[in-house]
Amino acid sequence: MKSMGMFHGAVGNLDFGSMHCCPQPERLIERQAELVKGMNNVWYEYVPENYDPQKKYPLIVQLHGGGMDGMRWTKMTAWHLLAEEKGLIIIYPNSPGYQTWALGERDVQFLYDLIQTVCAEYNIDRSRIYMQGMSNGDQMTLAFSLKHPEILAAAGFATGPTADYLFEDGEKPLGALPVIQMRGEKDVLGGAPGSEPPADIYELRYSMNDLNKEIWEEPNGLSPLPVLTVKGKDNFLFYKGKAADLVYWEVRDMGHREPPDEAQTFWERMYSGWINENGKHIYTGVDRPLTGDDNAYVLSLGSGSIYKKDRIVSMGGDENAIVRYFAPMVRGGFGSFGLDEMLETGALFAPAEFFAAAFGAVVEHFNAGSRVKVTFDDGRTAVFYASSTMVHWEEGYRSMKKPSVQLCGKFYIPVGEFCGDLMGLCVSEADDCMLISDHQSQLGRYTARVMRKLLGGQRRPPEPKK
Repeated sequence: MKSMGMFHGAVGNLDFGSMHCCPQPERLIERQAELVKGMNNVWYEYVPENYDPQKKYPLIVQLHGGGMDGMRWTKMTAWHLLAEEKGLIIIYPNSPGYQTWALGERDVQFLYDLIQTVCAEYNIDRSRIYMQGMSNGDQMTLAFSLKHPEILAAAGFATGPTADYLFEDGEKPLGALPVIQMRGEKDVLGGAPGSEPPADIYELRYSMNDLNKEIWEEPNGLSPLPVLTVKGKDNFLFYKGKAADLVYWEVRDMGHREPPDEAQTFWERMYSGWINENGKHIYTGVDRPLTGDDNAYVLSLGSGSIYKKDRIVSMGGDENAIVRYFAPMVRGGFGSFGLDEMLETGALFAPAEFFAAAFGAVVEHFNAGSRVKVTFDDGRTAVFYASSTMVHWEEGYRSMKKPSVQLCGKFYIPVGEFCGDLMGLCVSEADDCMLISDHQSQLGRYTARVMRKLLGGQRRPPEPKK
């Protein structure tokens, strides 16, 4: 018989979801006590192997998600690994209610009493107590943070923003608190079971993200313009505060999950640099500050400006010189099979002055505006021709996937395609926003939402579900 070859061995199905975890700690200590009257409360402690009772240790309070408990949650984070490296004590409490944090006063008091109990047992640095949680644990962390910002040096939140109906009337933080919020781009809520999915499946969750970020604006005294840093799938918005900072971290393509590197990121981007001295939060310098991307630029459909690191830069000030989306009028040329051939698809186009705003280039218009020359600060030049895909770039003629367009006295260029295909830059799009960067970066939808709002841009309506 003929050989079957190796095809069947080269393709397989794996449960990736079950592999989204960390090695479970080997030296957990189980504790039990009646902290809530009439209950036998349980929590788990991880203490570094070289614990020295003469030294003070920061405390991390890690809250599990709904349907879980402290023990099972220990393998969802890398805190026990960092505990050994950084000298930390970690506690993983079980919620008083069965697998669920109820968010009310009982659970807030339980966590308050638990922190006091652990501080009496170990030599805890009371200026460095941090709390965080995922999903339902995110909600419980917020419930505690609203009532007791004076206890914590900082708080972390992961994929579990609290809906507006869960807040008491007029409820808001009692004081400032350094905050880091992690959200998955594709952590969405699709409506009630059996109902038609909403036209925009992201809107409900993203509006909750807005609310959970905005409640800290006033107490923390946050700057309205964040510092933008995008590294690979990780989108960071750093809001400097007069009283305390806020870091928003979006993970592109991630759903309702807690990434294994969350502990590392929370520590080095937030916890490592904040202490609480007698109720006042003091910045001491984080291990890895978010200083922003110097060579990254965000455009938004309908906007005449770009976002550049931590500021808005105009592309000329003319209200008609905005980013536009142009689509082909006719599809289906020779040999077309609906394959999204390059001239049969639409794209974002920006005024030629984009290059001045982003790169500091000199932009010159010739021949009644039908030809544009762009001179970059390193001496390289690009010449674009209206109604043509041709461009003279550096020392030769090249072709873009879309033509430059002269319309109503403005010269528009498919800047994403030029920057990506010819300049060799990284170009990423999300919901009619575009990020152009000198390094690998993937713009997340929620980050695009924030940028679009700041730039005064717009978004085309979502395509109807098929």
